[in-house]
Amino acid sequence: MIDTTGYRSKEQVLYDLAKAYPFSPQALEANRQGRLSGDQFKQYIARCTRPAVMSIAWLVAPFLVWTGMAAARQHVSWFAAFPIFLNSLIHLSETMAAQGKISTIATLGSTLACIGLGFYTASRISTMLYFDLLERKVVAKESRVVGREEQIMRPNGRDPIERYYYGARSQYYEVSLAAFRALESGSMYILYLLPRSDVLVSLEPKVTGK
Repeated sequence: MIDTTGYRSKEQVLYDLAKAYPFSPQALEANRQGRLSGDQFKQYIARCTRPAVMSIAWLVAPFLVWTGMAAARQHVSWFAAFPIFLNSLIHLSETMAAQGKISTIATLGSTLACIGLGFYTASRISTMLYFDLLERKVVAKESRVVGREEQIMRPNGRDPIERYYYGARSQYYEVSLAAFRALESGSMYILYLLPRSDVLVSLEPKVTGK
């Protein structure tokens, strides 16, 4: 475990946390007022948009590719070839007779595989995070926070995978090594969280009497 117990003032701890996590002074002030800052919105919306874009790409890709190939075979436009491609998927026996069994199975298999990957990727979109970002509301929670390091051993003696967490009561939030080192482990903090998804957007040391 990395030693994070060296003495620092609460101001220095906050500075280190803001730099490592990261969050700006403007974002922290917005969080104190119960709001998500514009920069934080842009940062976290990517967690929703990336899988959404990937899902659409997987779902659309086979139709684009195979329709394009059908257009080339039939010497027609892509728009004219699209219903031809759909018809080939519906009437498989006729497609096998015309294009061969292997070609038909390859077309059908790759199409189903891409559709499956598309739905799998879509399932990774956090709907709770999406609604949190729509509302842009932040809640504050006081808790003692401890740093936790976890190692996952790899086969063949390779270097282990190291993961770092902030532990607050029964909740754990995965963070970077820099954020782990910035924490004064075991001290009281005010954590700013998205209420539905419980995403930690910032935190600051609790000042006595605050």
